[in-house]
Amino acid sequence: MPIEKNTLLKSVIILSTGTMLSRLTGFVREMVLAANYGADIVSDAFILAFTIPDSLLVFISGAVAASFIPMYHRVEDTAKFTRNIMTCLLFISLAFSVVFTIFPGALVRLFAFQLDPETFEIAVFFVRYMVWSAVFILLMDVYNAHLEIKGAFFVSGIRPVWRNITVILGLILGSIYDRNLIIALAPVAGSALSMLVLSIANRKHQYTYRPYLDLQSPDLRQVFILTAPIFLATASGQINMIISRNFAATLPVGTISYLNYSNRVAALFVALFGHALFTVLYPHMSKLAASDDIAKLKGILTRSIIYITAIMLPLCIGLIVLAEPGVRIMFERGHFTAEDTARTAAILRMHAMLLLSGGINPLIVRGFFAVQSTKAPAYISIAAVLASIALHFWLIGPLGAEGLALAASLSAFLATLLLIVFLRKKLGSLGLRKDLPELAKISLASLAMGVCVWLLSHTLPLLSVPTLQSTVLCIAVVAAGALVYGALLLLMKSRVGFDAAAAALKLLRRSKTT
Repeated sequence: MPIEKNTLLKSVIILSTGTMLSRLTGFVREMVLAANYGADIVSDAFILAFTIPDSLLVFISGAVAASFIPMYHRVEDTAKFTRNIMTCLLFISLAFSVVFTIFPGALVRLFAFQLDPETFEIAVFFVRYMVWSAVFILLMDVYNAHLEIKGAFFVSGIRPVWRNITVILGLILGSIYDRNLIIALAPVAGSALSMLVLSIANRKHQYTYRPYLDLQSPDLRQVFILTAPIFLATASGQINMIISRNFAATLPVGTISYLNYSNRVAALFVALFGHALFTVLYPHMSKLAASDDIAKLKGILTRSIIYITAIMLPLCIGLIVLAEPGVRIMFERGHFTAEDTARTAAILRMHAMLLLSGGINPLIVRGFFAVQSTKAPAYISIAAVLASIALHFWLIGPLGAEGLALAASLSAFLATLLLIVFLRKKLGSLGLRKDLPELAKISLASLAMGVCVWLLSHTLPLLSVPTLQSTVLCIAVVAAGALVYGALLLLMKSRVGFDAAAAALKLLRRSKTT
């Protein structure tokens, strides 16, 4: 049954709202870290230790969840199928946690093999405790996938909120009492709280986890057969972060923190405007593939690529122009100085180019997954990682930390081109060629908006006034840029512009009637 436009829009808005809350609390977490520790050895060590379980395990559990969704529509006993997967993941996570509690240094070296001794020692201490988040991380994505299949997107979207709040409290208390143990235990407690909330939400949707294990199940084997290539296909961004941090460890102390803060800003926009769309569409695409309705599947992919471009391209340009005042507003307080702002903003200008690829790539990859084709995106991901390593070596010399961010952006863009080419070979023509005029209109409107924002940012004192005034001025500049962009799309008779205007008018009429 075709997905209704209203239902899709409602689901995207609901998930975007939940994701926005999650990302905002994540930003508060980064702001608290920056204010209390700036960019020093403790912040570098915390960022490494905090992201190690996520980098290794979120993408493994995410790959399992990505293979779980299309399989869920094909199995007879969905509850038993789900419990079997979760029990396997529980045993894997316990084994992982035990091993790396004993050998935490091995994980730290994997993520930053040239780390200085003092930062390494603190990171090892953090990892020894934080690694126990694995017990919850590996299970949460399956819980999440089940909720997404049932259409419960808000609870899925706010999952990280509970962990972020707990970590924020841990960072504050750790700073007050000068106890790194509090900081180390906070992510574990936050992960446990997040999983508790998800388990309660799943009970409301007729699923309760009970231990069940059948290693001979063909459905279980199929999920894990699909998981390895799906992991390779989805993990290139995270692998790029690992590569960047290893190279950053050879640069002055604080570089890892600058890269992290910059990446968080770029990831915020990807999560708000890209993640919500492909998360909502993926279960529906899987249903279309299961019913062999490839024409509708291609139509959804093409329209989504156009809409993501219409959102992400102007955001990318705006972020490049407003990088420094934006970073100043978000992070410059406490131990985070004006010099830290300038260095983070310089990296952010290079990371901004990730927005377009970060929105399009996961959508196309899930198009492959929906038809259970995992080899092509896995090979493309490997090619992108190899290109990233070469670019890191090439660009770190002349550009330093900015070169690391540029290398990640260029390799992601290469992956975008390859994914579109290979998806076309798999499914046939996607119809993007007939949308070239629409893409040209979006590009022209985005460039004009960028010029407008640049002129305003150089006319107004965004960096010389207090933070509150700078925030108000930045909001005004962004609003002016958005008006210019929208007006130009309408003047050029862009389909995206008319669709957006129609949706806005519809929402306005509804608000008046209520």
